[in-house]
Amino acid sequence: MILRRFGIGLLLLLATAGMKTASAAPMAPSAEEFVGPFLSWVNVQREYGAVGDGKTDDTAALQRALEDLLHRKKGAVLYLPAGVYRITRTLGAARKEHTDNLGVSVIGEDPTRTILRWDGPKGGTVFQYDAWYSRISRLTLDGAGKASVALAYGDAFSSYNETSDMVFRDVETGIKMGTADAGQAENAVLRCRFLRCSKAGLVTDNFNSMDIWVWNSRFEECGYGLLNQAGNFHAWENLFLRSRVMDIGSKNLMVFSVINNTSIGSRQFLDWESGFAWGAQTSITGNRIEGTTGEAAVRLGSAGPFLFAYNTIRSRPGKTGPEVVMTWGDQVFVGNTYTVANAVKTDGRFRQLDERVVAPDQVKIAPPLLPGTPPRRVRKVFEVPVGADAATLQKALDAAAALKGQRPIVHVPMGSYSIASTLTLPARCDTQLVGDGVETATLLNWTGKAGEPLLRIEGPSAATVRELSIVAGDGAGILVTHCDQRGGRIYGDQVSVNGAGARDSVGLFVQGVEQSDILMRCLQGGSNLGAWVRVRGGVLRGQGKAAPGQVSVLCGATGTSQTPYWVEDGGRLLVRSVYHERSAEGDQALQLRGAGSLFIDATRLSYGTSLQRPLIELDGFRGDFALTSSLLLPVGSSAPPQVALRGDGSRMNVLVMANTFWQTQYGVKTIQVWTDTTQPHAHAALLLNNMNVNAPKPTASASDPAKARDGYDPVENRGAADDAFLRRMLAPLREARVWTPRSAPAGVTALQLHRVQVTVKGPTNAITLQAD
Repeated sequence: MILRRFGIGLLLLLATAGMKTASAAPMAPSAEEFVGPFLSWVNVQREYGAVGDGKTDDTAALQRALEDLLHRKKGAVLYLPAGVYRITRTLGAARKEHTDNLGVSVIGEDPTRTILRWDGPKGGTVFQYDAWYSRISRLTLDGAGKASVALAYGDAFSSYNETSDMVFRDVETGIKMGTADAGQAENAVLRCRFLRCSKAGLVTDNFNSMDIWVWNSRFEECGYGLLNQAGNFHAWENLFLRSRVMDIGSKNLMVFSVINNTSIGSRQFLDWESGFAWGAQTSITGNRIEGTTGEAAVRLGSAGPFLFAYNTIRSRPGKTGPEVVMTWGDQVFVGNTYTVANAVKTDGRFRQLDERVVAPDQVKIAPPLLPGTPPRRVRKVFEVPVGADAATLQKALDAAAALKGQRPIVHVPMGSYSIASTLTLPARCDTQLVGDGVETATLLNWTGKAGEPLLRIEGPSAATVRELSIVAGDGAGILVTHCDQRGGRIYGDQVSVNGAGARDSVGLFVQGVEQSDILMRCLQGGSNLGAWVRVRGGVLRGQGKAAPGQVSVLCGATGTSQTPYWVEDGGRLLVRSVYHERSAEGDQALQLRGAGSLFIDATRLSYGTSLQRPLIELDGFRGDFALTSSLLLPVGSSAPPQVALRGDGSRMNVLVMANTFWQTQYGVKTIQVWTDTTQPHAHAALLLNNMNVNAPKPTASASDPAKARDGYDPVENRGAADDAFLRRMLAPLREARVWTPRSAPAGVTALQLHRVQVTVKGPTNAITLQAD
């Protein structure tokens, strides 16, 4: 759990008929699948008498089920078969104790056929979900034009939740994250549909409602798609259709990312309201915007800084510029495409590179095929007895492995399991190892020899592991071997890795995997580890050859490891949209000494800063390091956050661009946040960064309105950043592959880890992905 202790306050014109067609656009087939229901799941019709005929008032039956789920009296998963459940008052069970509603799930059979329909008073809330480390999935919450909120998280603070494959329709607000008293953080919103939400599809409404990761969702005819009133969210690969106010709006500040979204026919795509001297560091990249109907598609307010890169805006017929209005603060525009002249109204400090205007018929923007709701397949299920030992569990795994090509399921129901010997999934199997949930649901506890893994997955593997916790103790968690093949894919969704303070412990260790793509979406944990993510190069890089694979962490949240990111021997890592919170001692976020590539974007680094040690230190580093659109925030300290370059700079390339260096007082000089003593000098640039200062400004400058604003100071540019250098350093963003699971040819790794928690105690690795 992340403890909240600090918060701060390209070629097609779509006609109307085409847009109607877009509204009914098909979903892409999903390589993920729905597993369940299992015998351990609690059926709301069979066990509580809910009817689901659309006429009977099912409120009381569902409420009894939720109150029992609060303490997991019958199980950790509440299952709703297909039906229309009439609801006349708000559903939900409030937490009173730490373990209430912990590690539970509410799952419907299918969102198109499992519907909670509001028939209560106007302005009500359909579902108040006061759970954590939980899931809610595969339901439609229908406000029937009367309900105010479909799904409200709270009132207690919660973390590590998944909201997936849900439909929210005909309400004012689809999802409300937070109340006046508590926030909601680390919530993955996946493959949801928001239909006719008159105020907003999703609202963040507390300064601790942070790390709301919205992926692959569809917003149709809403007021706002996403609205930040306080807190923050990250929007990745969503579709917005005809938003009446705008697709994405913010009335407050934090770190945001808006990546690879598509907007068609909305009034406006994005508006960061002006008037704030403190910034909202935001990465806006890879978006496609078609035919906004308002004055401008994008307005950048606040001090920023903003990275606006690789976006395409196709203006409606007859529209003239501008389509993007810059802020008075800091921004970088790279590689964007427009279809009108004077597309950008410039202001403040900015840099533009590779911008172009083309004819409208040279740009096609069509609705993307979003990933569909994972279908239920009929699979052979091997049920493991509650409390089974390692031998019994291994027997079930061996029986499943014999059914290669059939994706059999080994189900481990709610309970605690003592594992004294390594469980093994053999090579080339496609077994699915599935629990009932994390934390208090399905726990595998290592009691074997120190240093040995609890679970060994021999590659190449097409296995899936989901919904369970591994408490590895002095052992290791998961070891995956022989997983490096051209075209291989390793996918982690909401994986959480933690330690107990051992300096040599690693959360995720990628060892020599250079051909397979590794994508960790919404990676979490990281507390009390020597390194959260460590990437080591392999044979190809050792021979000076190109390595086609990528390692990416896209969205996540972590406590402060001693070294959160560590690249060596040519290892490459891309990190975007991550929240780092100080939950352990340590005053250094990064120390890079080896060789490799590390790109960090749209990330908050919260640390106890020190005058003795820079927050980020590169000492003789050989490779590329870039930090963009991020916030460097002292916590419990007043020393300025500093980036220091030292040692041999002959092979060091560094870009620190469009970031905020948070300060506690005015008068901090650039030399206090940036030092370069490399010999020979590194190729390094400090470009278009600023300082947010949490103190009154002693003087004002009438000649420079930006400098006169309380809370804002510019950081002076340093170093050399010509166009070629910027293109090189931004290449990881431009070339990044974002994907969802899909099948792979025989003999090629296609491994999936979904909501798997791993904790280690000793100097071992929670998860190791190993080439050989």
